[in-house]
Amino acid sequence: MMYKIVMFKGGVYKFNELKETVEDIGGFILQEMVMQTETMMHLAFPEGEEQRIRAKAKELGGKLKGLPLAGTEIMVVVPSLGGHHAVYPMCDIAEFLRRNGAITNMMGLARGVGKRIAQMTVQEKAIIDECDAAVFVFGNFKECIEEKEKLCEMIDVPYIIVGGPPDLDLAHYIGGIGRRTRRMNRKGDIDKLEEMTAAFSSVLDERREEIEEDPLAASPLFIKEMIEMTLPPKAGEEFPLVLHLDGLRVKIEEEDEERVRDIEVGKRKLSEICEIEKSEYEGHLLKILPEAVSGGVF
Repeated sequence: MMYKIVMFKGGVYKFNELKETVEDIGGFILQEMVMQTETMMHLAFPEGEEQRIRAKAKELGGKLKGLPLAGTEIMVVVPSLGGHHAVYPMCDIAEFLRRNGAITNMMGLARGVGKRIAQMTVQEKAIIDECDAAVFVFGNFKECIEEKEKLCEMIDVPYIIVGGPPDLDLAHYIGGIGRRTRRMNRKGDIDKLEEMTAAFSSVLDERREEIEEDPLAASPLFIKEMIEMTLPPKAGEEFPLVLHLDGLRVKIEEEDEERVRDIEVGKRKLSEICEIEKSEYEGHLLKILPEAVSGGVF
């Protein structure tokens, strides 16, 4: 089943009615923040129920915003985090992707400096491949970007290259986002960031359709809920469970690994429907097997 993820912003009056509506139709509350006069929630629900959710949000005087990148983890890759490369708009890019629902990480390559000698280590490639997608943030020099494209071709997940020159004959390239000394907060800058987000949304939608053709044994949203019932998040802990298109990143202590493997999902254990391995970056990765491989859980 395909789920749509949106952000609800509204008042605190009767907002619990929206939560109940989401749960009644088999949806999930992913995040919730209640302040004195405002409520913010990330909701996931079956796509066919969107009109019902919109009607309820309107009734409560709130607004819904689509999160096209929700349920994904994206790596922002720059040649290095040194002074020469840190003027790239990497923070603006990461923040814009987060505002559209993605969880973002940032990586500066250990040996990424120099257009002819730039390299990506085996471990760096493995870390990037753990994510759903990546964006490579290069600079303003055409020859440098063309030479460093070989780094991008090494990875196995969808990627986008951004740089300063407006037009380059490269696949997955978006120009107009090069080195700068100011924030990307003007209209032209926002338009470019929207273009980048739309490109990510397009390639990730293709991946979602591939998964739908060979459905997973269980939705990552459902497994997230089952894990949280067994291992509730600790106070102040940020993103202990990160959703992927075909699984999750689970940040747990070593002694809790067996507890996670033994979690019951329907009639099966989690270890029977997922490949579970330690991440090269952080936590453990749960890759959910297709139902055709693992069998059903109910």
